[in-house]
Amino acid sequence: MKWWRNIKDIALSLYYPSGQVFLVSFPNSGRTWLMYMLKSILKEAGRESIYIEDTHDCSEIIIENGTRQDPHLIFKFTNRFRYLRAKVIFLSRDPRDIIASNFHQVTKRSRNPFKFNSRSEFVSHDVYGFKRIIHFFNMWYNNKSKPKDFLLVKYENLLENTLDLKKVISFLNVDISEESIERIYHECSANIMREKEKKNQLEGFSNFGKEANNLKVRKARKGSYVKELTLEDITFCNKEMEKLNPYFGYKI
Repeated sequence: MKWWRNIKDIALSLYYPSGQVFLVSFPNSGRTWLMYMLKSILKEAGRESIYIEDTHDCSEIIIENGTRQDPHLIFKFTNRFRYLRAKVIFLSRDPRDIIASNFHQVTKRSRNPFKFNSRSEFVSHDVYGFKRIIHFFNMWYNNKSKPKDFLLVKYENLLENTLDLKKVISFLNVDISEESIERIYHECSANIMREKEKKNQLEGFSNFGKEANNLKVRKARKGSYVKELTLEDITFCNKEMEKLNPYFGYKI
């Protein structure tokens, strides 16, 4: 029952301290990378006491230990009262790049992976596939006024430069030099993190093989879906993209 879930979430919002920071994203949006940079920044700034809870907010269909969560939760319960007293950083990425990467996540990076007859079957699946991403983004657009404070950060912007990273640092009220930000940003590049992952030097990263598509740090590029999805898949995704709120700024 939705009303009961809403009451539970309101009660849960009181459990967290006022101003608790959440980093929310759909899987394969760059959350691990952003968290990696933020932890380095907070450590250097002497602000390690700032706790950021990173969450996919029920959008994942499977986690790496093999647990398959109820995939219908984000369709059943669309209010986000849990975040009433919180500060939310919402990390977005072009949904087409997300679905291309997420296919490898759910079929390769789990102890109980999904099996699909084809990538196209996954992309077009009503519950697991591309429609899930569009729903999740639109749901959060409709709920962005619920938290105490809300910040949209785009993965594509993070790939380009440090401007969105600096917005996050300001959002957290952290004082650190621009020189330190730029240095940490370059030290946390995808190429460097990918090599560290291959050598098992990244804490908390599970090893599912060293092939490119088995890694957590994959291509880390904008528009990689063009080469990974079929023309039919892209046509399907573009049609669904028409339902995405323009707030996120992704063009077809």
